[in-house]
Amino acid sequence: MRHIALRMAAAALALLVVTGPAMAADEPVTIYTDNYAADEAMSRVARDLIEQHFDTPVELKPVSVGVSFVGTARDERSMFLAAWLPATHGEYMARVEDDVVNLGTIYTGAKLGWVVPDYVPADQLGSIEDLKNPAVAERLNGRIQGISAGAGLMQLSNKAVEEYALDDYRLITASGPAMTAALKRAIENEEWIVVTGWSPHWKWERFDLRYLDDPKGTLGGEEHVDAIASPALVESEPEITDFIRRMTFELDQINPMLAEAERTSYDEAAETFIKEHPDLIESWLEGE
Repeated sequence: MRHIALRMAAAALALLVVTGPAMAADEPVTIYTDNYAADEAMSRVARDLIEQHFDTPVELKPVSVGVSFVGTARDERSMFLAAWLPATHGEYMARVEDDVVNLGTIYTGAKLGWVVPDYVPADQLGSIEDLKNPAVAERLNGRIQGISAGAGLMQLSNKAVEEYALDDYRLITASGPAMTAALKRAIENEEWIVVTGWSPHWKWERFDLRYLDDPKGTLGGEEHVDAIASPALVESEPEITDFIRRMTFELDQINPMLAEAERTSYDEAAETFIKEHPDLIESWLEGE
């Protein structure tokens, strides 16, 4: 399925990117964003610091995950700050790895999985294997709440449905916000629900949740999230790309920022993060 998504990404990109000679230095740097909370927040932190300290405008361009990779490969002044590797975005990265520069890891400890509220008894539903219990399937109305169809997590979740033989379930396709809205409604009513989830995300600050055990390892293990850039950007804006190489976060710094973004906005959360972490920001800018 991902090769289809990549072809669709390339087609969509034709509407977004005009290739050709290197753009003038005063043209904006494009940061592709993929509508996931951590990416949206950290991309705004990067944008604000680049504009403030490197006197270069930045355009955030929201697109699908596939377009983020293809766009960075084709757009001469572009970056993407949310490449989940080695598994989640591995196939996307494999298609463009010769046409992008990996600027390094922004944070470690990223994780995908299926998530339940902590009030769901672990002795009844502690593992994906437990979903095969007819009584559990009935409590869940045979639903696993997912996110957008092109997401790497959904590709892995479809595989998990097959490998665990969850024939009584439907994996519901929706947006990330629709998933969290469904989770919030279920928690307000103390209903059972399983959602496709990941870390970091603001829901871990807001709700008491846990991952279901995945004994087959279908949904993957711990991952790192890397920044990639076009080779032309690395050549034309070495100070900016060196700054991105130094921009690293810890998970316990990201989740509160995402919770703030959910309460206010990504823009406000990024501004607050920069104000509250002066020493960290200085370490990122030390090569300025």
